[in-house]
Amino acid sequence: MKYATKSFSNRLFATALVVVTLCGAISARAGDFVVIMNKDNASAADKATVAKIYSGTMKLWPDGTAVAAVDLPEDSPIRASFSTDVVGKSVLSLKGVWALLVFSGKASPPKQLASDDDVKKFVSSNKGGVGYVKSASVDDTVKVAFK
Repeated sequence: MKYATKSFSNRLFATALVVVTLCGAISARAGDFVVIMNKDNASAADKATVAKIYSGTMKLWPDGTAVAAVDLPEDSPIRASFSTDVVGKSVLSLKGVWALLVFSGKASPPKQLASDDDVKKFVSSNKGGVGYVKSASVDDTVKVAFK
């Protein structure tokens, strides 16, 4: 009986440790990125709007300007956080959504850029530009839609 209790307490401790670690990882992720837009775009972009853009269901801003969305590389931790936190899907799930949209001819996926600097340059030079970068990367060349 002593062995069973010790084994159970070890498993309980290990489970608690995993839960605490995961909670810490989730809270550390929150706020790691911001959604950015072109400074000349007068449209508002909240989480729901950006989720529609990155799900392929919104192609124009309210003023009629074409949305020009960009992504970071598939293996980027910032992209993973953005996909999960804003769109509510994993990077892999979103890739599947876009594959269907492309195959049906309904939409083209966001252009993939290599770095935060590339995203900022693209967004700042395209009125319909929208993207996401690490919070620390934001500067005055773009405006923050939301954090």
